[in-house]
Amino acid sequence: MDVPLPHHFATAHPLDANLFHPQLHHGHPSLTAQNDFDTDAFQFTSPLDHQPQLQLQHRVFDQRPPIPPPRFQELPSNVPGPDSLNNDFTRNSTQPGQFGILTPHPQIANQPHIHHEVFGRLQNEIDLRPVAVQDGGTTEGHFSNMKIVPNPPDLDAWRAKLFDVDDTLTLTEDQFQTYFPHIDNVYSHRSTQKYKRKPLVSHYFDCRMKGRPPGTAKSEDPNKKKRKRQARERDLCDVKIKITEYFPGARRILGKDAPAAPVVDPSTVSDQDFFSTVQTGNVMQGLQHARQFPFIAPNDGSMGGEGMMRLTQSSADARRFYTIQRVNGNGANGKNDGSAGPHKHSLEDSDRIKKNSILRYMLKVEKEKKKTEKTYHKKATGEALVTAKKHSKDHELKLYGSCFCPFVQRVWISLQFKGLAYQYIEVDPYKKPESLLAINPRGLVPALKHGEWGCYESTVLMEYLEDISNSYPLFPPGDAKLRAQCRLWTDHINRHVVPAFYNYLQAQEIAMQMDNASKLQDEISKLIEVAHPSGPYFLGTEMSYVDVQIAPWIIRMRRVLTPYRGWPEPEAGSRWALWVDAIENNPHVKATTSTDDLYLDSYERYAGA
Repeated sequence: MDVPLPHHFATAHPLDANLFHPQLHHGHPSLTAQNDFDTDAFQFTSPLDHQPQLQLQHRVFDQRPPIPPPRFQELPSNVPGPDSLNNDFTRNSTQPGQFGILTPHPQIANQPHIHHEVFGRLQNEIDLRPVAVQDGGTTEGHFSNMKIVPNPPDLDAWRAKLFDVDDTLTLTEDQFQTYFPHIDNVYSHRSTQKYKRKPLVSHYFDCRMKGRPPGTAKSEDPNKKKRKRQARERDLCDVKIKITEYFPGARRILGKDAPAAPVVDPSTVSDQDFFSTVQTGNVMQGLQHARQFPFIAPNDGSMGGEGMMRLTQSSADARRFYTIQRVNGNGANGKNDGSAGPHKHSLEDSDRIKKNSILRYMLKVEKEKKKTEKTYHKKATGEALVTAKKHSKDHELKLYGSCFCPFVQRVWISLQFKGLAYQYIEVDPYKKPESLLAINPRGLVPALKHGEWGCYESTVLMEYLEDISNSYPLFPPGDAKLRAQCRLWTDHINRHVVPAFYNYLQAQEIAMQMDNASKLQDEISKLIEVAHPSGPYFLGTEMSYVDVQIAPWIIRMRRVLTPYRGWPEPEAGSRWALWVDAIENNPHVKATTSTDDLYLDSYERYAGA
């Protein structure tokens, strides 16, 4: 049923039942929505006839006959309906955001006149105080719906501009959300002014150097972390700023009182930011971007032609924006009436007092990351630490190593066995020194530097030590064939034993573990078959080149494979048991071996424990 409106309404129409649900609110006309997420579906209800009618502009058309209410046409298939909207409000209205302030960002009607209750709805729950995080019950900084951009373009220039505020600044929503969190440490929120009939909200801030105003109550939030406040002199600065938040469509509503448009990146402007029009005979329909309200204009030709509505809306006016100005209590950008004007301190002084929201957030993330990540050992322990300290003084022969690395231990045992003077330099694998990178650009250890010369690869370095020192040789002297045999079985260790060790450790399925354990045993058996029958070392009673090559993995079998994979102890009295005991009790091996927990921790990620 169509009911004509009184003359003081511009026009009216029945509402599509698929879009709106009429409601009755205790006899009072009101604007309501379908649900908390549907800002496109406002309606007007009357207690007289329960007939839903859209509340429109309150304009008086004197001596004008009533206008028959036009009906909505069915929306074209390419225009999304309210149920399919994916706007900012539906995404953000249930999310607490990264920080804690400024309004949730629903999209509002882009109309010349909007009922003040719409503004009240948009201003609902505006609070510049930190808000509770739903899942954790703790406060989350000062801002909500703000971006986390650690290094945006021209950050230093933006920080200086937002600190000085020499002139009134007009920022797009993207600019404000990106850059203000980098400067919010300078300011402390003072108050918020809401306007029932204006499409804006004003937020007032004091410079943090002003100190806590007398009588300001401390937070009673039980979830707020209690901390010691460092006492400092008050009234060190009297700068005050006002941040005005304008809703979408504010410029058209405010007219000449609206501030100049902010700079908008053209790449962010979409064709959907403009009104589209549909004309069907005497029936008009204005189709705005799906995130805004339907809008019906009088069919009097005043909008640009008989029976045709043509609204040209700039993308800037369709978006939220902000102005920032320095007021210092006089509303004149802090430059008149004897005001002290700019800050009495530098931006660096503010940064020393408090970190901005972005830095605090990044520190929090890093702290949480450290809690969940297993730290790695950066220093040897046990007897290896004692040896490292003994060889910490500067020397022309330098060994770059890491305490958990078995390839480093090979070279370290060789240095100890041969009794050479050297300097041991512990390397953090994630913070490699330039002196190491000059030797090995890949930054891998072990690496040796001898005077101005450097080299790497454990097997190559062991042979180099043999060449520069005849004392306590690891290769049998004067027997070329036996030396060749040592190199051959060293190659077997590197090609077969070491890979089998790691395959076994990293296997997660029981069947794979059993298969790789069997392969490791087979490769070790091949060594035992060619070793000296009574040993206990590979060539007999003295440690040799092959023993040093395999020693680090024998050490790790008992300390890593046994706890993580159940590697068995050698059978008592077997040739393998004699070899393991000889390696474990060798003084040069023990001098380079750390405590068991270091290896257990270092190989935890390999084992997937």
